[in-house]
Amino acid sequence: MTTRGPMQVSPNDLQQPAALSSLQAEIARKVLALISEGRWAAKEKVSDSALAREFGVSRTPVRQVLQALTAQGLLEQNGSRGFQLVRALASGESIQGMVPPSESQSLYDRLMSARATGEIAEEVSETELVEQFGATRGAVRRALMRMSDEGIASRRAGHGWRFAECLVTDEAVDESYQFRLIVECGALLVPNYRPDEAQIKTLERDQRGILERPIHEISRVDWFSANARFHETIVSWSGNRFLVQSLQRQNSLRRMTELSDFSKLSKRRLDEACKDHLGILEAIASGDYKFAAALLNRHISRASQDVSDEGRETSLPMD
Repeated sequence: MTTRGPMQVSPNDLQQPAALSSLQAEIARKVLALISEGRWAAKEKVSDSALAREFGVSRTPVRQVLQALTAQGLLEQNGSRGFQLVRALASGESIQGMVPPSESQSLYDRLMSARATGEIAEEVSETELVEQFGATRGAVRRALMRMSDEGIASRRAGHGWRFAECLVTDEAVDESYQFRLIVECGALLVPNYRPDEAQIKTLERDQRGILERPIHEISRVDWFSANARFHETIVSWSGNRFLVQSLQRQNSLRRMTELSDFSKLSKRRLDEACKDHLGILEAIASGDYKFAAALLNRHISRASQDVSDEGRETSLPMD
């Protein structure tokens, strides 16, 4: 059990708007994601200089974030050794809950949701988005550049932008599932598939956390992040960068629709997905990758069939 010193604060303090700047909030979310993914073992050093290089920022905001996480009891500062990990995120703790989205993340999510619902046309100018969302041109451009990096938007000749097709037609959704069956199930069967034990435990904690919480306590970002992290991580154990990059782009396309349609999901369907995920992880942990691929095939195929049976108006591609 970690004993709090007189200068430490409660976990809720990171939720206060004044606690972290926009840059610090982005860094904090990245560090928490790395902790959740098992980057460091307990008592392992967390280097502020290494993280600054990885994130492409100066050392000062990274150090400030690590100090804030130390106040939460996740890290500890040990003189010349710097920071080291004390514990992973506990069940019920989420990155979204511990660090609210920055302004840039909020704008990004609003643009994604608006595009999914058709509030933003396939082709649009920065000026139109500035007026529609009441944001600065710089903020809009940064969000669009991020979407460009993710392969879901591209700059047109001139001053406009074009968005990639959303998964809003039956044909696009069917093709998305076909693509994922090939990529995800195939990734489990590549030679030298190597799962990471710490990441398996992190993914299991994510899924059990969803199972244990009532649906009104699960945000759409929490669910999509846990779902996308599961699928991307099990593919990453293939060691094939092209498979990972392809799935990340697919998840970016899915994010547009699924963040918008989360309210249509029932707790039953969320629980079914989480139990499927846990079964797949169990098979992977036992080394039976063929069985894991078969379970994943059934999981994705069942989700695809659910969409076909119920229709887009009542059911979204939730996995």
